Amino acid sequence: MKKEQDLIPYIDDNSQMGYKNLQGQIVIPAQWNMVYDFHEGLAMVQNLQYGFIDKTGKVVIPLEWDNCESFSEGLAVVERDGKCGYISKLGELVIPLVWEYAHPFYKGRAIVFDDKQRYIDKEGNVIWTRETTAPQMIKISDNCEMDINDILIIEDLKELGEVDTFEEFFKAIDDIIEGNGKEGSSDK
Repeated sequence: MKKEQDLIPYIDDNSQMGYKNLQGQIVIPAQWNMVYDFHEGLAMVQNLQYGFIDKTGKVVIPLEWDNCESFSEGLAVVERDGKCGYISKLGELVIPLVWEYAHPFYKGRAIVFDDKQRYIDKEGNVIWTRETTAPQMIKISDNCEMDINDILIIEDLKELGEVDTFEEFFKAIDDIIEGNGKEGSSDK
C-alpha cells in the first residue's frame, strides 16, 4: 500500500497532534490525541474515539468508533462494543458490526473472525471458511513455513513452484486463488 506522505504528523507543546507539510509548515493544526498517516485521502484521528479527516482537516467521518483501521480498497475496519464491521468513505456502515476481529481488504478479500476464521468479499459475503483454528505448520522450503489451514485452498502444493520467502509464497497463493485453485469450504 502506497503511503500518502505530503502531510506528516506532528506534536505541539500541549501533546496534541496535527499535520505539517514536507516544508514543516502547519497545514492542519494540532487538535487530536493521536493522528495516523493518510490512506486513500483520509486519515484516522483519535481523541476519546476514532474518526477520519480529509487533507483540509475537515472531520468527514465523526469520531464515534471505539477502534478502526485505515482505509483499504475504499473500506475501513471499524469497531464498536467489541464487534467489527466496515464503513465506506462516506461513513456508511456497509458490512455490519458482527465480527470479533477484522483485517483490512486486500485484492477484494478480507480475513474476519467469529468462531472461525473466514474470508469475505466487499459485500460481506463469506467466500471461504477455515475449517480448523489450531495452527498446523508445514515446511514449504528451508526459509518458509506456513499453517496448512491457510493453504487448504490449493489443490497441490506443487502448484506453488519454487518459493523461498513468505512474500513469494503469498504471491503464489494469490495467483492460484485468482486462477484455478479450489476455494475451501463455501458458506454460500
